[in-house]
Amino acid sequence: MSDKKFLVIYGSQTGQSEAIAERIALDSESLGLEAELVCGEELVGEMDRLDNQVAVFVVSSTGEGDPPENFESFWSALHDTTPQNLKYTLLGLGDSNYTEFGGFPNSLKQLLDEAGAKSFYEYQLADDQVGLELVVEPWIEGLWDPLKQALSGTSSFLSLQLDQSLLDKLSNLDIDRDLPKSKQMFQYEFCKEDFTLSFPEGVNKFILPFAAGSLEKSIILKKTCLTERSEKTKETYEMEFATSDVYGPGDSFGMLCENRECEVWDLLKRLKLEDKAHKKYSLTPDPSIKPHLLPKHILRQCSPYYALKYTLDIRSLPKKALLVLLAEHCVDKREGDCLRYLSSKEGSKDLNEVIYSRSLTLLELLSLFPSCLPPFCSLLQHLPRLTPRYYSVSRLSEHGVKFVFNHVTNIRGTVGELPAVPGVCSSWLRELKEGDCVYVYRRKNTGFKPVLGDGGMVMVGAGTGVAPYLAFLDYVAQSNAESKTMLITGNRYEKLDSIYREEFLKFQSDGVLQSYLTAYSRDADSTCCYVQDCIKQHAQLVMEYLDEGARVYVCGDAKGLSVGVHEMFCSVLSESKCVSVEEAKEIISCMRKEGRYCEDIWS
Repeated sequence: MSDKKFLVIYGSQTGQSEAIAERIALDSESLGLEAELVCGEELVGEMDRLDNQVAVFVVSSTGEGDPPENFESFWSALHDTTPQNLKYTLLGLGDSNYTEFGGFPNSLKQLLDEAGAKSFYEYQLADDQVGLELVVEPWIEGLWDPLKQALSGTSSFLSLQLDQSLLDKLSNLDIDRDLPKSKQMFQYEFCKEDFTLSFPEGVNKFILPFAAGSLEKSIILKKTCLTERSEKTKETYEMEFATSDVYGPGDSFGMLCENRECEVWDLLKRLKLEDKAHKKYSLTPDPSIKPHLLPKHILRQCSPYYALKYTLDIRSLPKKALLVLLAEHCVDKREGDCLRYLSSKEGSKDLNEVIYSRSLTLLELLSLFPSCLPPFCSLLQHLPRLTPRYYSVSRLSEHGVKFVFNHVTNIRGTVGELPAVPGVCSSWLRELKEGDCVYVYRRKNTGFKPVLGDGGMVMVGAGTGVAPYLAFLDYVAQSNAESKTMLITGNRYEKLDSIYREEFLKFQSDGVLQSYLTAYSRDADSTCCYVQDCIKQHAQLVMEYLDEGARVYVCGDAKGLSVGVHEMFCSVLSESKCVSVEEAKEIISCMRKEGRYCEDIWS
């Protein structure tokens, strides 16, 4: 992001806030800054534009501390938004004749602070009763230096520098600069006209992985936050969308998503393609390359913006072939040598330490090598497809399908000095509202579906992994058939993030769910921390189900829950049947083949 551009966001009832915002924007030009003047309501639907931004808010208060009419929708959307790396300042206007003097600006500041936004300049409240200019004039006069300082450190990617120890190591190495050059698969040229296709045109021709139904445009019917807002828990949402397809309990679907707007534009700026962002280009494949070797996800006619926004995974970890390409386009010799070294066998350890262990994005990688400017055409072939995201059906409704998702605030957890990088799809979904459109398709069900009778069902899930079992238990309830059911769920806290607990208790009281076992990893008084503990603690009951031929269902992450639950079932079987762990694993393996051990897991 430019160190000159910032947002001036206003909410105005009588026009005074708008006039002051216009003045700030105009005055900034004489200082070499570039202000984008926007009314709050103009940002609704594009709330990710606040990410990695510097913003000056000028808002008034109306009635008894209410927002101006042209700020109401923004105020509502902000409650469902957590801006990433937002730096802001706020000038409020009010009238001390009213009981709630400055009520709304005060509320706005509180919400911004609670959302993690950082104030870079003091908040002031001007009083129309005594004269707005008494506060406004000195506030604007003192704004510029803090604003420039805030702008100098703003970007959606970290400004990184090469470690000196790595540079010293390079000086003692014989770098092979005659490595085979990267093969350019396409030639391209820009056209005079803009690219006019709208999403998902073009993308809808890609192969849909594991598709059982066709891609359909669906309307979001409802979105609800299921968890308490707390630093201790993740935000978990339930979303319902309309569909003409026929879904069943245990089904899942793929959803097309898009990259974050701020990251797309930062990448376009870094590649010096801002002025050509929406221009159509045409790709011509190299005739020497066999057609089946050409990437299928690269559109032959597209625009840089459309390609980066909808078709390419700009968050993927760079492969060595991409490093070779980048090395060829570094003006600084040391940067090129560093990239060649990192792409070599000898540099594997440093490659992991510098790039992979920190999950650097493409933007951050280019920041690390500022003299590198690869041709967009060459970069295209090294970026993988932006794949659909997959979700399990939590419930079937009269009008559509429900599912749940966590808002992932940082995909790389906590990694030293690196900034938080929110999840691509979850942060996009979080900004959607009722009436917006999504593009989904039903996936093939590989056996994760409820079967009545035959010894019943043992269902295991943690976090959002409990969601599919709502549909399972609905199916049992509607069938009126006798079927034993056991549900084992895991969450951090019983009261903060135990989603659907009330629904499961209702199933239990109605006799649909016979055994409901819970684990809470952060509650001190919980007898079980994890679902594995529940299985171990209630091993005799679990074995009664298995001995009667029950089917086991496991839903959760592949690396943690899936592995841990499998190991615990093997342990319980080993102790109960007096067999070795290896023999117990063979029993589970046979259950898999018979469709009696089913998993719905994600990486």
